[in-house]
Amino acid sequence: MENKETNRQSPLIKAFSKWVGLFLVIVAAIAIYFIISNADEIFSAIGSYIGILRPVVYGCVIAYILNPLMKTFQDWMVRFAERKGKRVSDKKKGLFTGISITLSLVFGIVVIIVLCWMIIPQLLSSITSLTNNLPGKVNEYYHMLNESIRNNKYLADTLQEVALNATEYIDQMLTQGFLPWLQSELLPSVNMVAVQFANGVIGVLNVLYNLFIGIIVAIYVLASKETFSAQAKKLVYGIFKKEHADVIIHYVKVSHGMFSGFIIGKIVDSTIIGIICFFLMTVMRLPYALLISVIIGVTNVIPVFGPYIGAVPSALLILIVNPMQALYFIIMLIILQQLDGNIIGPAILGESTGLSAFWVLFSILLFGGLWGIVGMIAGVPLFAVIYRIISDFINWKLSRRRLSTVTDNYRNLKSIEVDGGDKVSYVQYTEKELRQKSEEKKAKRAAMKDKYSKMLSSVGKKAPKGKR
Repeated sequence: MENKETNRQSPLIKAFSKWVGLFLVIVAAIAIYFIISNADEIFSAIGSYIGILRPVVYGCVIAYILNPLMKTFQDWMVRFAERKGKRVSDKKKGLFTGISITLSLVFGIVVIIVLCWMIIPQLLSSITSLTNNLPGKVNEYYHMLNESIRNNKYLADTLQEVALNATEYIDQMLTQGFLPWLQSELLPSVNMVAVQFANGVIGVLNVLYNLFIGIIVAIYVLASKETFSAQAKKLVYGIFKKEHADVIIHYVKVSHGMFSGFIIGKIVDSTIIGIICFFLMTVMRLPYALLISVIIGVTNVIPVFGPYIGAVPSALLILIVNPMQALYFIIMLIILQQLDGNIIGPAILGESTGLSAFWVLFSILLFGGLWGIVGMIAGVPLFAVIYRIISDFINWKLSRRRLSTVTDNYRNLKSIEVDGGDKVSYVQYTEKELRQKSEEKKAKRAAMKDKYSKMLSSVGKKAPKGKR
């Protein structure tokens, strides 16, 4: 009787579950529409919460960067104690952890101080040198241009006419545009400039305050990282099923490996490039060697676009001093980037992300557009994690269907044939069929080209009749 009742109720339950599923889909669609239509308000609210937690974010980032250095110091101390034949107790491990955190922070602060000590005097001397040399260089280029104009009559006449037109245009701009703008808009907005300057100073002080609090947070994160890791695993296994929790923890480990390998590898790679650049510039006696080497090293952290971002201002600095030296610098930088791209970079980074050149460029453009410079740096490992998850999911689905996960089997694929048993055949286009397809495409293009050319010629013939 009970079985009969359950059988009678099962269609009802199925229908009910269908309607519940449909209702949930509608609710999800409304929620997505609400989120999209109120995206600005939602993101501003999220931004305000993130702003409150900014010191914590800074602290976590600092801790993540210093973690490999801290582990290195900790391993050295443990090995040293073991060589001396001393047993490393939990109390000693805690002591080693504290010393390692202190050494890592001191090392990081010393590196920043040394960089500032190297860059700021060079930057000030560069600005002073530019200020002193620029009028003389402009005067020199002016005399060179004047001499060229004197030796070429046609050029002199043309430039004279251009100069007259430019003078009239400038006079018109001054009388009708600049002076009214100066009186009506610029002078009243001087107070606004002062307010903006004050806000800028407050912003800088706020960043320094957040960094200071972030360093304190980083100390706590580094000291308690194993506890936090255990608590996170406990939380995941408490919320999700064991199989799902295993997958989540696996991909967290994969993400950590990709991020740490890529970012730390990039920092090491960029440091080496900066040192080589300084050495080469010193040997070639190029100006601003230290300042430009630091610029090249820092911008090299950004994949693909970083070398160009650093090269443009550096080349302009040298160009003002000596145009030929700027040319030598560009040639040197091209050779250095080839060395980095083909030898130094692969040796340090290896296959840390597993992405092709296209996907690296795509990830930089995507996340750089979303998050700026931070997105350009962190976008590559983040996209690599997403790519890995999607790739593993596709391979899992193919394996369940007993299909190959090897990409080469799908090149020039025509069809997949499955026999009565478990045998799977991948039928690919032959060379003859590929040539035939190529010829068909060419024939279609030629036919379309002829069609459009006939249409254009018929339109051209009809046009004069219409005018008459």
